Amino acid sequence: MEKDDERYAAVWRTAAYVEAHLQEELHLEELARMAGYSPFHFHRLFYACMGETLSQFIRERRLAYAARKLRSSRQSGTGIGFDIGYNSHESFIRSFMKRFGEPPESLRRRACTMREPKLIECRTMYVAGVKCTTDTTKDRNIAQAWKALSGIWSGLPGKADERICYGLEIYDPQSAGREGAFVYVAGTEVADPAGLPDGAQAYAVPGGRYAVFTHIGSTELLGETFRYIYGEWLPASGEALRGLDDAGGSGFDFERYDERFREGLADSELDIYVPLRPSAPVPSE
Repeated sequence: MEKDDERYAAVWRTAAYVEAHLQEELHLEELARMAGYSPFHFHRLFYACMGETLSQFIRERRLAYAARKLRSSRQSGTGIGFDIGYNSHESFIRSFMKRFGEPPESLRRRACTMREPKLIECRTMYVAGVKCTTDTTKDRNIAQAWKALSGIWSGLPGKADERICYGLEIYDPQSAGREGAFVYVAGTEVADPAGLPDGAQAYAVPGGRYAVFTHIGSTELLGETFRYIYGEWLPASGEALRGLDDAGGSGFDFERYDERFREGLADSELDIYVPLRPSAPVPSE
């Protein structure tokens, strides 16, 4: 009998193949054959693993590619739409607006996807949720972690506020920030890390100084915000990062999702908390 992890591996391989071939024709029959299943079986398997059909996944990833391409190139929106399989300008615009809440050229012209940070003091908290290993180029595992969290949500004891969720990111100790592979925890704050259901894991997120950045718009553009934080703001700020004791001192940050987060709308907001070392005391004269 085929094991679950073998079936999941087939789906992940297919997802990775799709991500690498978004500008090519992609058909269920061919992808199912590559995965070793009949189209009927693979359609059901893909939906069971990903929470969406293969065609929905392909459309979502193509639109995400279009959004990133608009921000990183001068190619026209129409040209990008044609590259990813849309047969008309109108159909691409409709799909793009439904996904991102604004037309392609509006997203391209937006000056930035974030607000400058504020520095605050936070208390220590426990975040419990579902952990996955992901990569800055393959964030689909993150969507799966959120889906898995919804499956155990009712069993998480002592939730501090059911309207607020956290995406905790734990980096390699040698990393300077959000780059390459890292651990992601889709979770929420709990009063006590004991008594968690199977599949859940808790981390103590330390209090102290944080720089809080507000990301505006789609999560598909989070990479821009993180690149600014770690590539521009941090080196220029003179600040130093703190580590996460629960993960051997590894670097970390976390996303905070509250009622302002409305994926698919141009004015959706979420906050990114970056931990900073304590301020150096001012020497007395």
